[in-house]
Amino acid sequence: MNIKTWLISFSPTTLTSAFSSVTLGTALAWYLDNRFNPIIYIITLTALLLAQAGVNLVHDYYDYLSGVDKLYRASGFSHRPHPIIDLRLSPRSVITVGYALLLVAFASGIYLFTLIGWLVLVLALVGLVIGVGYSIPPLKFHYRGYGEILAAIAMGPLVTWGSYIVQTGIYTNPAPLVVGIPNGLFTLLILIGSGALEIDACRAVGKITLVLLVGIRNTKYVVYITIALMYLAIIASAILHYLPYTSLITLLLIPRTIRLAGPLLSGDENVVRSRWKELRNLWAGPFSVRLIILIILIITMIIARIYPPLSV
Repeated sequence: MNIKTWLISFSPTTLTSAFSSVTLGTALAWYLDNRFNPIIYIITLTALLLAQAGVNLVHDYYDYLSGVDKLYRASGFSHRPHPIIDLRLSPRSVITVGYALLLVAFASGIYLFTLIGWLVLVLALVGLVIGVGYSIPPLKFHYRGYGEILAAIAMGPLVTWGSYIVQTGIYTNPAPLVVGIPNGLFTLLILIGSGALEIDACRAVGKITLVLLVGIRNTKYVVYITIALMYLAIIASAILHYLPYTSLITLLLIPRTIRLAGPLLSGDENVVRSRWKELRNLWAGPFSVRLIILIILIITMIIARIYPPLSV
């Protein structure tokens, strides 16, 4: 198989999660503490991109073994290419490459630990446990109803915090934990969306996703709460001076975010099925809400540093 096939197997549209959180944590280090090391940023970003790609492959392998992905594909739905079913990669090669990527990512974490300190290694270990335990036994977080929550925490606040720490060496500032919440919650929205599309397949194999745990009728409440908390975190960040007040322009994206999650707000499985292509836009667009928020936050930080009155 060629390199292009393997790159597609990494599910590149999902990697915006790692990119956004690492870049946001690094931008905060520059905005709040005037610290930016481009080499550390590249190492951190590469490690997290490899880690997320590795988790994607491991997850796809175990979902393939459980039969959930076979049933999902048989339903006629598809929100991203599956490396084994669609790209024809062998299961053995998928799991081998997945673990190899995670190993390289963890080695990068150890290197950063030698430069920064022990907490970086702790965060790397926590991320590894959540990532590997997301699908594989005996943990199988994503099969027990709370995998999506753990993924949101890991890919939002924890990655943003870790990226800030490796730039500044400061462990005690809560700013990156708060500012990283929106990206984590957007990850949660995406996972809820995929869980809604896979609901029949998951139900058949006994995989308990968040959607199955709360029920499709109650999923809309989870979605509304998630979106509300996303933008409340940005408001709180501005009030606490973690972000400039001009960052509140991101609130203009609330209607767009609700519109993207529209099929999930119906409370009806048939509506979700009929609008599955629309639901894919949560993560399949090349210029998602997640990236627009990141761009706005970085631009407002730059402007506020150039013209300080805008930061208060």
